[in-house]
Amino acid sequence: MMHSILKVLRLAALGAASLALLPPAHAQTVKLRVSTIPIIDTAPLQAAITKGFFTEQGLEVDTTPTAGGAAGLPALAAGQVQVTFSNIISIVLGAKQGLGFEVIAAGSGTGDAPPDLAALVAKPGSTFKTGKDLEGKRVAVNTRNNIIWLYARAWVQATGGDPDKVTYLEVPFPQMTDALRGDRVDAAFVVEPFLSGGIASGAAQVIGWPYNVVHKRVPVGMYAMTSSYMKANPGVAEKFVRGYNKGVDWINQNKGSEEWLKIVSSYTRMKPEQLKDLNLPLFEKTVDLGGVDRVVDLMRKHKMIEGPFDPKAMFYPTATQGLK
Repeated sequence: MMHSILKVLRLAALGAASLALLPPAHAQTVKLRVSTIPIIDTAPLQAAITKGFFTEQGLEVDTTPTAGGAAGLPALAAGQVQVTFSNIISIVLGAKQGLGFEVIAAGSGTGDAPPDLAALVAKPGSTFKTGKDLEGKRVAVNTRNNIIWLYARAWVQATGGDPDKVTYLEVPFPQMTDALRGDRVDAAFVVEPFLSGGIASGAAQVIGWPYNVVHKRVPVGMYAMTSSYMKANPGVAEKFVRGYNKGVDWINQNKGSEEWLKIVSSYTRMKPEQLKDLNLPLFEKTVDLGGVDRVVDLMRKHKMIEGPFDPKAMFYPTATQGLK
């Protein structure tokens, strides 16, 4: 009997030793669908996908393009996507409605002086110079009640016009130049790379820099998850931010290189030669909460939000403090 027990123990020990020699099982890849916009602001995301920075973190990232960040947030709230690139205005509106949005990563912002990532343009030869000139006119914005719409209104007001006397028409960024050329709109608030593309084609001229006129260093775009997804999937936000931040570093360090141009061309559908002289946003790894407060104050001024709301509560530590 003792002999049999010893034999079993020896076999068990040999089995354990054999298992110890096997390579560890790979952690299961987490699939993330990200709602994005085909503009220069999302270049670090595309670089992180192309360069395999998300794969290094055990993430499989697929993208769903939209016309604007406001359009991507309902999909986030419904669980159809797990991450959305959006603008600060739309995220604030969703968070205030109790949709559980949390900003996990910085995206894009403006600097201290023009040119920056977006400009108000009109047809060459236009005499528009101020918001007063745009009263009674049609201005293209990608979506209403978002950051482009708000800062178009704020620029009109800051330069002597009545924003309520301007008609704001929703036009996707890639189609704004054609809308201008075809006289469907009188002006457009367009972002890169379509801003430089429109100017280079001779279809547009800059008449104003709304972001810079209204505020310096505007925190424009950022990435959000829902608090419910983050609680059910601990650690995924940190993995996403770690991969994304490597994309930020790569984009900042390789601007204008052949590979940089190829990546940006692949998702904007613009030719590499059209992308060499873009006005780039600031790609940073953390969000300036002071800038967020200024944006929220502007939202209140234009009656987009009312009542108590602390925007700091919607920021996950990775967005304001970085990764530990």
